[in-house]
Amino acid sequence: MTAAMDLFGRQGYHATTIAQIEAAAGLSAGAGGLYRHFRSKRAVLEEGLDRQATAGRQLLSYLAVEPAPAGRRERFLAVARAGLARLEEERDVNRLLLRDLASFPDLLDLVRERELRRVHLAVTEFLRAELPGEEDPEALAAVVMAAVSHYWIMADVFGGKHPHEVDTERFLRALVRVVVPEDLFADDVVDGGGVDGAT
Repeated sequence: MTAAMDLFGRQGYHATTIAQIEAAAGLSAGAGGLYRHFRSKRAVLEEGLDRQATAGRQLLSYLAVEPAPAGRRERFLAVARAGLARLEEERDVNRLLLRDLASFPDLLDLVRERELRRVHLAVTEFLRAELPGEEDPEALAAVVMAAVSHYWIMADVFGGKHPHEVDTERFLRALVRVVVPEDLFADDVVDGGGVDGAT
């Protein structure tokens, strides 16, 4: 499974052959060893997506954990960092999502239902709790997820370095300033919830 998902991520599902998967997994290439474990190449892909659906607990767990870091900006920064880390951990599946899953509408629906909606709901609830005055936390969650995802995608496409040459920390802190306005940040200071001086 690991070998297959790595190949799918690097060269694409359609360009990857069963023989390549077998060779990468230490089986005799072309001897059919993969079929002792999976009925087809698609079955390998389905299993990889199932694994992703059960992953991501770090991000979702963080969103539900109390106590969190002091200060709204620090809590949001921690969530955004966890989101980027999750995207990187699931790099191969994310590449598949962008490049290959349009060929499998049913699997694309699966990712939307079991992964994207689940994370969107968790981020929405986090924002609703953190920003009670926000008029549309669902839309804001979509904006935040889009920003973090796009940053990761562009960095991945350009070999790990974002084309705008804005490093990860600068990006995340700018995003935090946009999402958590200065007046709410001031409330944190008044309430005594210390915030990192670099924020």
